[in-house]
Amino acid sequence: MANERWFACELHCHTVHSDGDFTVPALLEAARARYLDGIALTDHNTFSGYMEAKTSVLPVVLGGIEWTTYFGHMLVLDCARYIDWRDAKPDTIDEKMRLVHENGGLCGIAHPFQLGTPICTGGHWDYHVRDWSLVNHLEIWSEGAPYLNTPNRRAIRLWASLLDQGYRIAPTFGRDWHRTKNNPLPSACTYLRCPAPLTPAGMKHAIASGRTVVSVGPLFTFETADGKTSGDCIPAGDVQLVFRTDTTRLSDMQTENTFVPREIRLYTNGLREVLRLPVSGETQTAQITLDAARWYSSCLWGDTDGRQDTLLAVCAPLYINA
Repeated sequence: MANERWFACELHCHTVHSDGDFTVPALLEAARARYLDGIALTDHNTFSGYMEAKTSVLPVVLGGIEWTTYFGHMLVLDCARYIDWRDAKPDTIDEKMRLVHENGGLCGIAHPFQLGTPICTGGHWDYHVRDWSLVNHLEIWSEGAPYLNTPNRRAIRLWASLLDQGYRIAPTFGRDWHRTKNNPLPSACTYLRCPAPLTPAGMKHAIASGRTVVSVGPLFTFETADGKTSGDCIPAGDVQLVFRTDTTRLSDMQTENTFVPREIRLYTNGLREVLRLPVSGETQTAQITLDAARWYSSCLWGDTDGRQDTLLAVCAPLYINA
């Protein structure tokens, strides 16, 4: 759609309504200070903070809750009614997710490889998902940049393996934002492609449709010459891909770290690299043949604070018709 654009969002936030230090007004102000367009307020096991925040215009606030259980943490977004999570067991999580979907909600797995007990009870994902189509999004990045957080690399491999099996799961970042002090990790965001002006419904639809990019700052996107982009399904064959790297978003987000984009890499099934281009400008094109029954995700690599060959951004895939 002509009026769609990419909005910077944080999809995992906490306030004093659970274990965060932020009051709701303080969280909203912190989000504005980082030039975030939208947030998902996901306090642990309670909606009370969202009830205070839902009228916010900037940032736009998508309502949610972080199911905080002994077997994993799940971000439930915009569910029409409270679904009791307390009796969820490792082998019954599918039934719980179906209830979320029946009530209009989205399901997202938070920090799947976080250290669990005693560091963070239930922080490690130990549920036995049988139908991964019930999972809308997965935090492939949590808390910081991938090179500082080894579990993120495992999360990316899990996500890619699910794509290989035919599941369409949006990649997201979750800062797990509790406070501004004593949080030195580089902050990323999830960009969502939504109609303007941004609304909670637009945020929700973008996540459900796989129109996401995770990035430590640059707004990096890819699309076909006729405008098909992350989350879309296109025919196999020869296409021209257009890659865009907008580094102005780095200053907009007031990041304290230095990121220098160097290379564009395109990946497909098995995380196999099929294209590599040096970054040479804001807009670049490449002609490539896309094979049937595959997914293609574009990633931006570069330097982070002088450290070379770090992952800066991951685009949700284009899917190719079988």
